[in-house]
Amino acid sequence: MSRTQLLPTRWFPLAVGAATAATLLLGTAAEATSPTPGRHGTATARPAASAYYTPSQAKAKLRQAGITWRASKRCEDKNRNGCTSFQGIRRTTVDGVIDLRHASHCWIVITGAAEIPPHKTEGAYTHGKGYKVDIALGDCINKYIVNHSRTTRGSKRVAGTVEYLREGNHWDITYRPTGSTAPASRAWPTLRSGSRGHAVATAQQLLGVKADGRYGPATARAVKAFQRGHRLGADGIVGPATWQRLAPTLRTGAHGTPVRALQTQLRRHGARIGVDGAYGKATAVAVRAFQRGHRLTADGITGPTTWQRLLTTG
Repeated sequence: MSRTQLLPTRWFPLAVGAATAATLLLGTAAEATSPTPGRHGTATARPAASAYYTPSQAKAKLRQAGITWRASKRCEDKNRNGCTSFQGIRRTTVDGVIDLRHASHCWIVITGAAEIPPHKTEGAYTHGKGYKVDIALGDCINKYIVNHSRTTRGSKRVAGTVEYLREGNHWDITYRPTGSTAPASRAWPTLRSGSRGHAVATAQQLLGVKADGRYGPATARAVKAFQRGHRLGADGIVGPATWQRLAPTLRTGAHGTPVRALQTQLRRHGARIGVDGAYGKATAVAVRAFQRGHRLTADGITGPTTWQRLLTTG
């Protein structure tokens, strides 16, 4: 919370083990009814339930990810200053914080969530509407946010549809809907003899030849052989049609050379993952973090659009 003094760290376990009267008040009670309290405690219509986690669901997800939370007044009342409430928190907000935890490998402590006071109530993307969280400052998370976002107007930083604002003793983070800002279109990179760089190295990995990032005779031969095998024009140029066959859609459970090529690209973009050829949880988290940072649908599936962004940015 930005206007109240934070509790000492000895209260962390109380927040993490929240099976208390406050949980009964805001968890069980909120889950049993569909309305969400308005600014002055009156019931207001609640949007589709699928867009939200209940307080108990949100806390269970956060606890499983190793994320803690605290409030200066040890309460969870959405309409009371000094509380930290998950009543009316959006799924995308909770999932976004969890992705941040996994991608950064930093400890994260939530100090503000979907409560209304003392946060402002105007605007489309507010705390009260479930789009924002506040997290405590820390050397690890501070460095990660600065290194994985860019500055915009004033002191605000952005990474795709995620906005960061450093306010006093915390980061104010806004998780805007993925479709709120349209991503710029991207094309596949065109590679031919003489080309160099990371996209060439990825193509070489996918082709199973030495990945030195230089498009020489051996790479040209491998490309032509691949094109003939897939009934494409064997011109030795890696264009859109060749890329679409060469870079398959990958998801959790995939294995092999294409996954290693993907993991190498993700590492180039800052992901802290191994290159083991197994599309497991860490790889899926890294993909979602990359997608969020480039205004793509954060579904953890590496399809054509995600491949294009990996190959043409950074």
